[in-house]
Amino acid sequence: MPSSYAAAAASSSRKPAPFTTATATTRKPAPLPAPAPPPSNPSHVSDSDPSSYSSSGEETDLSACDPATASVLSTYLSVAGNGADLSKVGIFLNSAARRRSPPCLICLDPIRPSDPVWSCSASCFALLHLPCIQSWAHQSASAAPAPTWGCPKCRVAYPKSQTPTSYHCFCSKTEDPPADPWILPHSCGDVCGRRLNSNPDSGCEHTCLLLCHPGPCPPCPAVVPNARCFCGAHREPRRCAHQRYSCKGKCNKRLSCELHRCPVDCHDGPCPPCAVRGNHRCECGETMVERLCSERVFQCKRECSGMLECGKHKCERGCHGGKCGECPLRGQRTCPCGKKDYPRLECDVEAATCGSTCEKVLGCGRHKCPERCHRGPCDVTCRLVIKKSCRCGVLKKELPCHQDLTCERKCQRLRACGRHACKRRCCVGDCPPCAETCDRRLRCGNHKCLSPCHRGACSPCPLMKTISCFCGKTYFEVEIGSLWDREESETSQMLKKMQYRSSLQTQA
Repeated sequence: MPSSYAAAAASSSRKPAPFTTATATTRKPAPLPAPAPPPSNPSHVSDSDPSSYSSSGEETDLSACDPATASVLSTYLSVAGNGADLSKVGIFLNSAARRRSPPCLICLDPIRPSDPVWSCSASCFALLHLPCIQSWAHQSASAAPAPTWGCPKCRVAYPKSQTPTSYHCFCSKTEDPPADPWILPHSCGDVCGRRLNSNPDSGCEHTCLLLCHPGPCPPCPAVVPNARCFCGAHREPRRCAHQRYSCKGKCNKRLSCELHRCPVDCHDGPCPPCAVRGNHRCECGETMVERLCSERVFQCKRECSGMLECGKHKCERGCHGGKCGECPLRGQRTCPCGKKDYPRLECDVEAATCGSTCEKVLGCGRHKCPERCHRGPCDVTCRLVIKKSCRCGVLKKELPCHQDLTCERKCQRLRACGRHACKRRCCVGDCPPCAETCDRRLRCGNHKCLSPCHRGACSPCPLMKTISCFCGKTYFEVEIGSLWDREESETSQMLKKMQYRSSLQTQA
């Protein structure tokens, strides 16, 4: 860590005293960078963006900031100098210093300095009311299939465990920060201390020197005297935030093939695969094909057919490199059932049967093979006679294990329609849907329901009917069921009117 950065960090670890009128008039503020350029289209103002909110009437000018904002920037500017890039965080600081925070995106009410808030620290740094974001998170997590909720502005997903439960300052060090007119709203006034670059490959281990502030932390102002480019061929002093750079020369790193070098300009990350083409042989050496150098190791489709070390059997593997290896039949072997060992047996001699019962598990998964030790697979059909019961449990009988037992009893349970019996032989209880046609008369009175048998009311009549106006020039087709429902509703309304009139006459 540079000495200037360490000294600034040590001096900024103490919380600054509140400003008074005398100190504000006698002490000159630290030099500040030039104001950020205004947006290209200032007419479009969004309540969800502090940059557009602050640029609607005025430019973001940190040189004219109040003492509270100057105290936030003083330690950082003592290290970074006048060329510091504060364009992003300056927008949030300018808006917070003027007590002009954008409205809450959820309730659209203005955010006051005394309101408990939550800030999206993952992406957009939007400021929202704490009760609003808690309600938003609970509703989003319960509605989504995954237990996550997203920020209302940037839609970054947060796990349900990160639902905010309390009011914290911007740097998350202080819970329920008190309102102080000498510091920024919702700030604890202490040094931020957040890591400036969370990427472990960036090489930056410095923390933010600003006082607790809204918005993103500025770039790291420390200077690295000998920053290496991506390829490592060039060194120069650079800011820590920009210490990873490209020298624009050729990378020239050795590729994974260990034969060629990278022809791409100095770049970040691993080098691309070698694209040099050439003639390469397969692993067994019998086939030569033109391929890319990165794909030079390949296997052909022919079998090896080389002799194993025993000299009696051939290799059954496909294309491979090196020797074929030992014979898998050489060495310790067993009889077919695996009960007797033969430690010294030549690979061309078959292992003898032991004469005991095989006892391998048969295809049924419950019984073992009753035959003597034998070569080849066991009989797939289990012929052991056992006592079995049918599916519904009414009939019991002794049968071979491989045979299924079903009775002739018909199921008398009602199907899902509630009208017809199942009548399936030896039913377990999972009766299938009814295959009969409903055949009940529809509400139109002219047709019958053609749907499968079902519970409840039938659907409206699907047949079409042509209706026209009185003169016959305009006509269109409607479903008979919808027309019947319309006429029925009109009839019911007329009946209600008649009942109401008769009640009035009775009262009179």
